[in-house]
Amino acid sequence: MIRATIGTVAVLAGFAVVERSVDASTGQAGSCSPVDTYALLQPGESVPVRAEPMFDSAVVGSLHGEERVTVRMSGSQSGWARIAVVDGPRRHGWVPADRLKVDAKAGGTLYSRPGLTGDRLAVLDGGVSSFRVLGCRGSWLQVINARNGAGWIDR
Repeated sequence: MIRATIGTVAVLAGFAVVERSVDASTGQAGSCSPVDTYALLQPGESVPVRAEPMFDSAVVGSLHGEERVTVRMSGSQSGWARIAVVDGPRRHGWVPADRLKVDAKAGGTLYSRPGLTGDRLAVLDGGVSSFRVLGCRGSWLQVINARNGAGWIDR
């Protein structure tokens, strides 16, 4: 129970940091190197893909309730990710970035900001770590999880 509470507090603290961070996802579409991520959806769940990075923007498609839908992220802006569906019918558009996940292998490093000049926050251990995606810049992804908190990883 205490570990779950600490993990929840770490994730919420990370979201608070992201809300104040200008690095979270301030770039324009195409501001990062394309990277494959995935949307983890429950059976029957769908996530609308929007034409623009706004909740009131037109819906141009949706990601449907498969367990794991692979998408290619090519940019981020204001908490939204520019994506293209890799498997299945081609759909391009914007989804909330935190609906996407990425796996990082053991031995990778979590940094305080994009680039090797950032402070080293953690070295990932214990196999593969899954992170929610918050944004991107260049070849770096801003990520968060309950175990490691928020930071940046180089893909």
